[in-house]
Amino acid sequence: MMIISNKSKSLKTIGKITKHFITQTLFLIVLFGFSLQGTLADEANNRRLVLANQLVSKMIKDVEVILAQDSNDHTNRVAKITNLFDTYFDLPSLTKFSVGPYWRAADATEKIAYEKIIRDVIINTVVRNFDRLAGLEFQLLGSQAKGKQLVRVNGLFVNKDINQPTVSVAWRVITRKDTPPLILDVEIENISMLVTQKQENIAIIRKNEGNFSALIEAMQQRSQP
Repeated sequence: MMIISNKSKSLKTIGKITKHFITQTLFLIVLFGFSLQGTLADEANNRRLVLANQLVSKMIKDVEVILAQDSNDHTNRVAKITNLFDTYFDLPSLTKFSVGPYWRAADATEKIAYEKIIRDVIINTVVRNFDRLAGLEFQLLGSQAKGKQLVRVNGLFVNKDINQPTVSVAWRVITRKDTPPLILDVEIENISMLVTQKQENIAIIRKNEGNFSALIEAMQQRSQP
């Protein structure tokens, strides 16, 4: 009987040790899993920042090339800036954001017309002000993730004339999975160009009792040289 009793105790002890070992192993597996997920998330986030920084840096280099080669040929300047915009900016997302909830109220024809006209307005605005970039040097300051898709790339435009103030600038870059990053918005001295445009657009639509076509007409007039 003593032998059986000791054997029973040994089995119970082994059972407790085995249970404890399994519990600890499962805990370590779960902990490792969470740790691995966190590491992968950090790696993905860092990659987003790198891609956004690279996009903005490449765009700035292209701007510098255009400035260096510019010969005051208006047609040539428009063509180059148009290509720059189409290469680096997310026009579909920009278009939808710039009218807020009224995008859903627009019909298919209005959406096509509006996307075209806002593209023209932005490009013409850049063309008119492009000379202001001459003599400026861009300095990248860093970037931060803003949610799961947006990255804010911060920088300064430093004037070679030391008597002129520097200008802070930030680009909001959309970084979707399996899709090249594109710029959604530009902030100058913490003023969002896209938000400003959205506020103006909504004000026009509301003034015209929700008529989306009124915005298109107003922007067509604005786009005239």
